[in-house]
Amino acid sequence: MHYRGFMAAALALALSGLAASSALADDTIPPEAKALLEPLPLSPRGQPVPGFPDGPPAVSPDVLKFSDQDLAKLKAGKFTAGLVMHTMDAGWPQLQVAGISNTLKDLGIEVVGTTDAKFQPGQQISDLEQMIARKPDVIFSIPIDPKSESEAYKKAAAAGIKLVFMDNVPVDMAPGKDYVTVVASDNEKNAYFAAQELVGAIGGKGEVGIITLVYDYYYSVAARKVGALKAFGEHPDIKVADVGTFTAPEKAYEVATAMLTAHPDMKGIFVAWDTPAQQVVAAAKTLGRDIVVTTNDIAADSALNVARGEFLAVGAQRPYDQGVAEAKAAALALLGHDVPPYISVPTLRVKKLDLLSALKEVTKEDAPASVVKICNGECF
Repeated sequence: MHYRGFMAAALALALSGLAASSALADDTIPPEAKALLEPLPLSPRGQPVPGFPDGPPAVSPDVLKFSDQDLAKLKAGKFTAGLVMHTMDAGWPQLQVAGISNTLKDLGIEVVGTTDAKFQPGQQISDLEQMIARKPDVIFSIPIDPKSESEAYKKAAAAGIKLVFMDNVPVDMAPGKDYVTVVASDNEKNAYFAAQELVGAIGGKGEVGIITLVYDYYYSVAARKVGALKAFGEHPDIKVADVGTFTAPEKAYEVATAMLTAHPDMKGIFVAWDTPAQQVVAAAKTLGRDIVVTTNDIAADSALNVARGEFLAVGAQRPYDQGVAEAKAAALALLGHDVPPYISVPTLRVKKLDLLSALKEVTKEDAPASVVKICNGECF
C-alpha cells in the first residue's frame, strides 16, 4: 500500500490492527486471553443479493488500497458525504461514525451531516430524503427495515449518489448497480461463539431463549439468529424454549420479562446485541432470576456488563474498523475503482479474561477507569 506523502491516512489504517497486535505481544497477558484475541477465519459468504443468490464472497478490508495518485485526486476532488444512521444511542454507531468521519477527513472528504433516526424506519426515510436534497457524493447508511425503506434508498441511487451500507442491504438492490458495497462483521460467527459459550456455562443442557429484532430483513441481526440456532442445535440436550422479538432496544425489557415468566426453568438467553441485552439483564434482576446472558457487540458502557459478570461472553464487531473500511471503499468508488460487493471484518471474542485488550481493539482507546476498577485485576 503506497501511503508516502499521506501519513495521516497511514496512521488511520495502522490503528485498525494496533491494539490487537500490541496485546498479543504483551507478556503480561495470559495465553488464554491472547487466544481469545486471535481473529477467527471469515465465513465464506455474505448477504444474498441480486446477482449473488448464495451471497457474494466475503473479502477482507485489506484489499482496499490506494496509490499516491489516488490520494492526490481525493484531496483535489472536494467530495462530500452524508451519514444516515439508524440510531446514535449506543457505542456501535458512535464508533462506526468515528471510523468513517476520521478516515474521510484524512482522505479530504467532507461530512455534510449525520442523522439519527432513533430506530424509527419512517424517520430514517425522512432523514434520507433530506440528505439526498443536500446532494452529497456518497451516503453511508444502515437501514432499519431493509424492506420498507428500499424505495427510499433507490431514490438516492437514482440521483447519482453512491451508497455504502453498514451490515445490511435493502431488498432488491444490486451491488455495483444500486450501491457500492456493504461492510459487515462476521455476524453469524459472532453469534455462534456467544451461543456456544452460553451452552458451556449451563453444562450443555437445559432451556435457553433468543431475543432479537423483529425486522426479518435486517440481515446482520438475522445472521446472528442463524448463528445462535446453529450453535444450540449442535447440542441435543439444549432446548430453545422461546424466540422473542422487539421493535426497539428498550422494548427488550418487557420481552425478557414475559419470556422468563413463561419459562421458569430457562437457564440462559442469547440477545442480538448489547443494548437490548442490558435490558434483559435488568429484567432478570427484577424477577430475581439468575440466568446466563451472552450477546454481540461491545463498547465502553456494555464492557461494564462483562466486567460485572452480567454478560458471560460477547461476539464483538469491530465498528471503528468497519467505519474505516466503509470510508475507504467509498473513496475508491468515487475515483471509479471497482470495490468488492461484500467486505467482512472478523469476529472478536470477548470474555472477562480478555476484556481490557478487546475493548481497546474495538474503541482504539484504553478501557475507562470504571471498567478497570470493576475488573479488579481479573481482566487483561
